[in-house]
Amino acid sequence: MILGDNLRELCSDAPSVSELCRTIGVNRTQFNRYLTGTAFPRPDVLFRICSHFGVDANILLRRLSDSPAPKPAAPAGRLVIDTQRPFDHYLLPDGIYRYWRRSFRQPELAYCGMALIYSKAGEKLWKGYDIHDVAIRTGTKRYARSSSYDGQLIQQFDGFALMSRTPHNDQMNVTYFEYGLDALPDYFSGISFITRRRLSEANRLTAIVMQRLADTCSVRLAAARGCGTQALDTLLPHVRTALERVPNRL
Repeated sequence: MILGDNLRELCSDAPSVSELCRTIGVNRTQFNRYLTGTAFPRPDVLFRICSHFGVDANILLRRLSDSPAPKPAAPAGRLVIDTQRPFDHYLLPDGIYRYWRRSFRQPELAYCGMALIYSKAGEKLWKGYDIHDVAIRTGTKRYARSSSYDGQLIQQFDGFALMSRTPHNDQMNVTYFEYGLDALPDYFSGISFITRRRLSEANRLTAIVMQRLADTCSVRLAAARGCGTQALDTLLPHVRTALERVPNRL
């Protein structure tokens, strides 16, 4: 009766059993025997049934309700890394974050950006936003050009890793954050590596600091207005010290 129960569940959304049998190419009377458990389909018929419903031959042996739920397919273009370790969300709550890192192309400067960290389908995801110091139009002072990049956070023993990339190219960032910075619980420090060939005038590895922002509009707006390239001596002392742990050129 396992097969019959599974078929009845699979047929529940079909307009009619007769139409379903015509679509699959199965005799209606014979299909009734499958439903009542008085007969089993031949291998070729079972293959057509499984192909139509997107299941496998385990419908003969195991009830659909006892099968593990399939993992949702990853949206095209988004990085997904499967990990068995559950994420400790209380150590890194969902919300808006600000980060500083040494500029890859100008290590004597720092770059400040914003990121959204959120949970979806059991994954901890990242949406970062970069503001480029390029005028939106020649001769203006408006710096509205921006880009976004997606990533996934992976729980580790004493911190978390971030794998991210932009949707427009295959260049990736591999970042590791450890919990806390100078006993400040809302700060995280680490290193970030960009996957590209070595360039004499640029870095591939840099220090990075991230701060969780308070859930208020005024704090987030103030942080957003401060995004972009900054001189190191204008940063908060604990942020500047953490960014200077990695040499200028590597």
